[in-house]
Amino acid sequence: MTTNQVFQSVKEHGWRRGLDNLLRAEFGNWWKTNSWWVQSLIWVGVINMILANIVWGGDADAPNAVGFYVLFAGLFPPIAIIIVLQDAIVGEKETGTAAWVLSKPVSRSAFILSKLIALGVSTIATMVLFPGIVAYIQMSLGAANWLAPLNFLGGLAVISLYQLFYLTLTLMLGTLFNHRGPVIGIPLALAFTQSMFVSLSPVLEKLLPWSLIAPLDENGVSIAEAIIHGTAIPQIAPIIATLVMVVIFVVISLWRFRQEEF
Repeated sequence: MTTNQVFQSVKEHGWRRGLDNLLRAEFGNWWKTNSWWVQSLIWVGVINMILANIVWGGDADAPNAVGFYVLFAGLFPPIAIIIVLQDAIVGEKETGTAAWVLSKPVSRSAFILSKLIALGVSTIATMVLFPGIVAYIQMSLGAANWLAPLNFLGGLAVISLYQLFYLTLTLMLGTLFNHRGPVIGIPLALAFTQSMFVSLSPVLEKLLPWSLIAPLDENGVSIAEAIIHGTAIPQIAPIIATLVMVVIFVVISLWRFRQEEF
């Protein structure tokens, strides 16, 4: 958020004080600049070009295009989300922008929630939804049979939950640390080593979100893929655990930022 954003009169009170103005500014930083279409083009290029090669490139794995799509759509965007979110809190604390904004009639809860809502909606729209629409058309045309749209939206919701896990984790770390190192390092390390942890323990298999987008064995399917195909999901525990952790990360972020001294 830049310090030259124009704030309008505040009508909200309590924890919502200033939320509308902050949301307007945060959404504007994404949707009133070239950020939204640049990110959309990048992710359509990354995900859908790979998928096009699988669907129409004579690949022997073409029948499993949905599984490959879910894996690519799940694995790659969190890296960008972590990079974007590392500056959402820490960057604004370092530059003094957070202190300047909070000197206005703005609550600390509104500051955190504006980041969560605006960046959550914007990153999921450009990195999951837009490439997902293109992928839906690609895979339906490749199979000469349209995938069930509601099932596909359900699969996108699970992929979005996976992204939301990393978004809220990085946001929380931004409130806990004053330097970028741990804010970017911890979630990136988890993103790259999660499959190893899941293979070590059945408990971690249920707690970590890995199975949302990746099969747990060679003959299995991910939860998102099962939903898209309309088959029984392998297990529901990772969905519940991920939702709970997302809520915990948000609660910790709100609590910790209230203690922050500027």
